[in-house]
Amino acid sequence: MVWNLLSNAIKFTPEGGRVDVTLEQRPSEASLVVTDTGVGISPAFLPYVFDRFRQAEASSTRTHGGLGLGLAIVRHLVELHGGTVRAASAGEGQGTTFTVIVPLRARPSLAQDAEALRRGANVFSVDSSATSACAARTATP
Repeated sequence: MVWNLLSNAIKFTPEGGRVDVTLEQRPSEASLVVTDTGVGISPAFLPYVFDRFRQAEASSTRTHGGLGLGLAIVRHLVELHGGTVRAASAGEGQGTTFTVIVPLRARPSLAQDAEALRRGANVFSVDSSATSACAARTATP
């Protein structure tokens, strides 16, 4: 989810623009804020920014590629971890801020990590960009 938010910020920020990433830990939660000075999001589209297959620029001659799944996946993953994600923008040309807040839990011990790896862990990664590949791997002892 971090990769998607960061790569989107870079993709939609023109040369000379700025992308800032802030991480903060509080007693019971952590927050990630990605802010850019890019193209922004129109107020009319903002409520739909996390919908699957939705893109602000929907024409066949779009400037930026992608399937319109990245932010939907970010929202789904954040919610699976009991967190929230929100987008804010003052409008087109005004940049965008994405804020992720997730609750903190106690970190598993090394013994618990080793046990999870012994049992096997499945990892699946998908990226729609031409420079990335889809990968599936099963970690086994």
